[in-house]
Amino acid sequence: MNIKLYVEKLAEAAVLCIVAVTLFMTVSCGPGPVAGSAVAGVWGDADCEYLRTGRFALLFERDGDRMSASLYTLSKRDTVLAGHAVFSGDSVAVRETRQSKQTGQGLDLGTLQDDGRLRIVVGGRERLLENIENISMCEPYEMLEASPLMPGACMQQWCTGVKYTHRRDAVGFECGTNRHSYVFYITPEMVYCRAARLRFSDGGGLFAQNIRMMSNAAERTAYMAADNLTESRTPLVIDESKFSADGCVYDTDGIYWSFIGFEGDVALLHGCGEVYRFARPDSDDDDLTEWLSFERY
Repeated sequence: MNIKLYVEKLAEAAVLCIVAVTLFMTVSCGPGPVAGSAVAGVWGDADCEYLRTGRFALLFERDGDRMSASLYTLSKRDTVLAGHAVFSGDSVAVRETRQSKQTGQGLDLGTLQDDGRLRIVVGGRERLLENIENISMCEPYEMLEASPLMPGACMQQWCTGVKYTHRRDAVGFECGTNRHSYVFYITPEMVYCRAARLRFSDGGGLFAQNIRMMSNAAERTAYMAADNLTESRTPLVIDESKFSADGCVYDTDGIYWSFIGFEGDVALLHGCGEVYRFARPDSDDDDLTEWLSFERY
């Protein structure tokens, strides 16, 4: 994939992400774990990326020219497939939003192995995944208040956590970890599932997408990095000189969004064609689904 096309896709993803935040606001996290789980985290191999929290599992897989994204909800009683999309080439072959309970020996959403890898089995297919990032769940708490002394920490923390919405014909999920950002949307008009690395400094944010599955009236794309494990686990390095006060900057590193300032507890950044806004969630926000612990990146 050439650089020009790639950064164009990143720009479109960024805009769509902001629209998604309006519908399903991404939440932030608390300072310490409330429920530890050895399998919680980001995992992957060359053709797969897997996010596991206490209540959700999100799986991206590539098999030849087919790519899939599957979202599961987890409880002590049931494992439910909340949404599933399959692309053949750049066309949607399967689109499912009907919740269905998963049973049988053909499903294992995470068993830690002695060598530290995570074994998953989906549809009878076994994968042994390497750890990319550890995460832990936490209770809601009062997050950092806006401060010009540490805008990077504020923006990272405010974007960390999980939001989930489901209705009969649509499902929406967002998760921000300390190093990654995930989106899973299936609606009657659109399929948009993606994985990206995201890092903030006091100068702004750097967004680098490694998986993108998009089908709507304007675009059909199915992309995963050639060696997804290597790309996803490589830390982002922000070059502060690439931030621009005039707008976003497309670069081989990803997209640079420069920090403008705060309006109350809302961070403003120069996005691609518009100003992006990241608000500080309240600890008693009823829309928050799951909180993840914050660790400065």
